[in-house]
Amino acid sequence: MTQQVATSHILLAEDNAADEALVREALHEHGVACTLHVVKDGEKAIAFIRDIDTRPGHNDKTRPHLDLLLLDMHLPRYDGPEILHALRSTEHYAQKPVIVMTSSASPGLREATDGQGAMHYFRKPSSLDEFLLLGGIVKAVLASRTPRYGDAA
Repeated sequence: MTQQVATSHILLAEDNAADEALVREALHEHGVACTLHVVKDGEKAIAFIRDIDTRPGHNDKTRPHLDLLLLDMHLPRYDGPEILHALRSTEHYAQKPVIVMTSSASPGLREATDGQGAMHYFRKPSSLDEFLLLGGIVKAVLASRTPRYGDAA
């Protein structure tokens, strides 16, 4: 008997190719089964969020959905707080978990994201071993999430 692994859909809003590769490695290292949707700027992140929220057949399991947002706070076109606001304004995804990723230590930035309901705040470290810890955080968040819209309770 083959066991089927549920695949989560994660939106990664990240404009740095090296950080994208590190995120992929962290997810792989922790065995996170996911489809990673990568966007390189805030405008594309907001468009992705709005598209999946408003498309017909929204709860069809074969269509992209969103289980988690991994959000770099400093993106071209729109920044993290604007993307969080767009997510929190959706009909179907307003309560989805968010992990904010940033290299900034600014307390004001953290307050802005907390005000938009960011679930976790991950300060991008300088070492690979520390960055790989992100995979464990993602795995824990996905394991504790409530069923997504349209799933059986």
